[in-house]
Amino acid sequence: MHKINNGRLILAGVVTAVILAVLDDIDNGLLLAQGWTNGLKAFGLPPISVKGIIAMNLWCVAIGFLGIWLYAAVRPRFGAGPKTALITAAVVWAFAWPLAMLAPVATHLIPKAMAINACLLGIPEIAIALLVGAAIYKEESSGTDRVIKAAA
Repeated sequence: MHKINNGRLILAGVVTAVILAVLDDIDNGLLLAQGWTNGLKAFGLPPISVKGIIAMNLWCVAIGFLGIWLYAAVRPRFGAGPKTALITAAVVWAFAWPLAMLAPVATHLIPKAMAINACLLGIPEIAIALLVGAAIYKEESSGTDRVIKAAA
């Protein structure tokens, strides 16, 4: 059984988190900016503050590390590569985007269309971030792996 390569996990997690944060900032800061502004204004709230932006970026860090950790965990079962990265991205997306939008939509804090757009934009965000992170993550082969390969 392979052990998770913690050094590569951290490196891949940082890269995944940064890519995710940049893509999320582009999506929410440019593509959905007017929708967020209108939604906040409708409730008499000010635009998103610096603290709010920091919180969203910390969310990206958590999701990026969670995604790469999950990729490393399922990699021995599904194999290394883009297919496993995309399976992992789909699982992370399902739990992180639609579930995150459920309460705000149910309580009418944001319109359904806004939540749907944010969720749809989340698909390429997490897919791209995890594909790059998965390409960085490598596991060290154990001594028994080398013996088995040499015998084959």
